[in-house]
Amino acid sequence: SERRRTRRVRRGSLIKLVNPNSKTKITGEDERGGGLMSEIFGGVLKSGIADALSDAVSFVDRQRARTSVESLYDEEVKRGSFRWAPSSAGDASEGSPYQDEDYAAAAAFWRMASEVVVSHSARTTALQGDRYLALPETSRSVARNLCDIANWYADLSQERADAGGGGGIMVRAELDPQSDVVPVVRFTATTTRNYEQQQRQWREAPPLPTAEDTEKRTKAWVRRLLVRLGICPFTKSDAKSGQGLGDLGVPVASIMYRYSPASGDGGGGGVPSLMADAWEAISDMVAAGPSGRSGVSSILLSAPGFDNDFELWAGPVFAMLESGVGAIQAEEMVGVVCFHPRYVTPDGKSWPGFGHMHSVPRLKQWYKEHSLSYSSSSMAPPPLSDDEIAAGGAWQRRTPHAVINVLRAEQLEAAEGRRSSGSLYERNIRVLVGKDEGSVGLEKLAEDLKRERHLS
Repeated sequence: SERRRTRRVRRGSLIKLVNPNSKTKITGEDERGGGLMSEIFGGVLKSGIADALSDAVSFVDRQRARTSVESLYDEEVKRGSFRWAPSSAGDASEGSPYQDEDYAAAAAFWRMASEVVVSHSARTTALQGDRYLALPETSRSVARNLCDIANWYADLSQERADAGGGGGIMVRAELDPQSDVVPVVRFTATTTRNYEQQQRQWREAPPLPTAEDTEKRTKAWVRRLLVRLGICPFTKSDAKSGQGLGDLGVPVASIMYRYSPASGDGGGGGVPSLMADAWEAISDMVAAGPSGRSGVSSILLSAPGFDNDFELWAGPVFAMLESGVGAIQAEEMVGVVCFHPRYVTPDGKSWPGFGHMHSVPRLKQWYKEHSLSYSSSSMAPPPLSDDEIAAGGAWQRRTPHAVINVLRAEQLEAAEGRRSSGSLYERNIRVLVGKDEGSVGLEKLAEDLKRERHLS
């Protein structure tokens, strides 16, 4: 809704440099717009106008609402299966002025879902029934969209299990009709028929790398690929990014390194736990603000438990992340980018979704166009095959571990305006896999990544 957007602009968490020529009108707090939400699942998520019952209310009204809701869930409160989402502390007197209710709601939603998976897996009998989460600071439409994403993944897990693939514990979520005061989500866990087999595989799997080791490895990759090889012209160190965009209003700020112990086979809470770790990090980034001593420009969240499943990572995981951004109408604030040790450049036959490398046909076109721009044929780089173009794209996204990169939307927009995408990708492909002198080459790229994967 426009009220949500207005609130973010006034707090400074949504910067008005995005599309500076836009004629979009920022309405007042007493006006409502029909803000549209991206439909990423092709119909799973729907646009919605914030429910007035879920808007921020005074402290007294909050207390009354809390008492009213808890009276409906008296037994669940006593059993410990009912919880209130933590306050976002959006008021500047209580916390960061940038903190956002809907990001906090997404983080709380996925944390509850992950805890349902963990307790069900551990056979914690007292907490194996339905669980309830009250989301007093967000709207019913946001809560419903988050439920849609969780249920989409539950359906997918069931399909994979039926086909002999993944499965395990599935968590479904729905808005509970008992509460018409604030949105309350009910979580229910079920298991697929291959659950015991998957649990056994997870228990027998080797331990994951530690958070400290994955951060060391990711930083080594940033220094080698992004900084020394210049693959990202706006990252000049492993500590900060956004260099060279200051005149466009984008400050240099810290890179936030995070870690998730979740794994694609259901270990550590599975995909719901990864979503919780990601949304908690994103919420923290937004709350930190874009500048100053504590400002954060981007996130690199490593999840080594997904290193061996690129298909799951690049497909469902990133579809859920992208849909989550749409669910809380945060497209103007953040974007997510996919990295993985086995990254494959899209072949152009289908759209892989936001956050992925450009397709092989697009990269090939750019490489050809910019090769022809050289002043003489002797200076132009040698032509590359489709496989070589694909490798040049893939090696720009191959990290020591599976990584979710979160960037501020204004940084993405400014970077796109400052650089020429075609010339940058042509240059990067030539540096990584080109045939001219000075190119790194596939063998050296593989050696360097293997070395980084074993740093400790």
